[in-house]
Amino acid sequence: MTELVFHHDHQQLPAASEGLISVQMYGVNGKSRGDVSVIGSSVIDKIKRLCLFEKVPSQAIDFLSIALAVTAADTFVCRSESADGWARQLSIRLPLHEPARWNQVKQQLVSALHFLSGDIWEFEFLEGGFPSPEPYSYRGRRQLINLFNLDSVCLFSGGLDSAIGAIDFIKMGHKPLLVSHAYKGDRKHQDQIAENIQGRFSRFAVNAYPVIAKSPERKTDITMRTRSCNFLAFGAIGACAVQSINKLDKVDLLVPENGFISLNAPLTSRRIGPLSTRTTHPHFFDSIQKIFDITEIPCTIKNPYQFKTKGEMVSECLDGHLLADIVDRTVSCSHWKRKNQQCGICVPCVIRRASLHAGGVQDAATYLFKDLSRVLSQTDRRDDLLALSIAVAQKSKRKIGPWILDSGPLSPDNYQDYQKLFLRGLEEIESFLKAERIL
Repeated sequence: MTELVFHHDHQQLPAASEGLISVQMYGVNGKSRGDVSVIGSSVIDKIKRLCLFEKVPSQAIDFLSIALAVTAADTFVCRSESADGWARQLSIRLPLHEPARWNQVKQQLVSALHFLSGDIWEFEFLEGGFPSPEPYSYRGRRQLINLFNLDSVCLFSGGLDSAIGAIDFIKMGHKPLLVSHAYKGDRKHQDQIAENIQGRFSRFAVNAYPVIAKSPERKTDITMRTRSCNFLAFGAIGACAVQSINKLDKVDLLVPENGFISLNAPLTSRRIGPLSTRTTHPHFFDSIQKIFDITEIPCTIKNPYQFKTKGEMVSECLDGHLLADIVDRTVSCSHWKRKNQQCGICVPCVIRRASLHAGGVQDAATYLFKDLSRVLSQTDRRDDLLALSIAVAQKSKRKIGPWILDSGPLSPDNYQDYQKLFLRGLEEIESFLKAERIL
């Protein structure tokens, strides 16, 4: 069990040790200690820039604190150090502004996070959490984020799906706040895409920026299974702000993600667990929505593309010309940060390339490995291609229902629709792999 203790004042944190990680959250006083890790140092300034006349509700700030604590644990504790090399036991001690509100959903939170990351989570919520910050003055010199007349929030990652989502929502007449979790290197791509989208919207881009205390023994983990928790937390902050300034009852928190990736059913039996992420799985979203409802966070999580393949999103985009202009700036690759270039051969890259093939959109992106047929002979690079090929070959032999349930429970009301969606996604991949002389 690894214990992580959080506070916004580093003087309130215990000394770090082998089994205990001390983390300063928000870093608002500008000071820290050498044995203390940090997260969210720039977040409060970003929240203060939301053009508001009153504070963001404390329950939204508390959820953000929980999400940041989860991100810190996911980053600072390596899976390789766990007993089985995968599932970690993580104990989080975290002060909240309203701990009683969150104690009533603690078990739901633990279950949702276990589903998301595969880890064992424990939480102790204490008094004395960071309060909702006072927004900057409307008449001050700081540049504020305009929220007036907005009606929704749309998560905007700089990927192909989120670009299509932003284009479609604005074309349909929505006025969204585009919320970006801007990891290092992502902001440039997000900005370039947003600059080309015409319509009424504003941007709220935040970076949690976790930094581990300097130690020769400690390394950071790169699996980042809980990344969508942070993204939803920033989206909830934005939704509360839009709801407040425009006097709305509830705000839609739109998450544009193709349904095939959202389900992320394991392509082979070997990929159940470690290689099947659940960041946008319907069951995870349903779990977080129930927590939002109980804690009175006024937004509704929606994925309008839950029953669309990525190729269908491309084909049905409401501004195909704009999509063709910006597609080479979108990033789908799961490895691109290593070389700042999309690899072209990971599962997300192949699904991206298959979707553009299906939608008849010229793929102008520069991939590290453009020719897939050459990769098949490289044993250290062909795993994803082989898994996709095996899945395509199995689609007429395996029962689709049990297959998609391997990644998590699904609503019986939409069970048939999920199965049809998964088959259409495999058919898109099959068509592309045949065109690339893989099948």
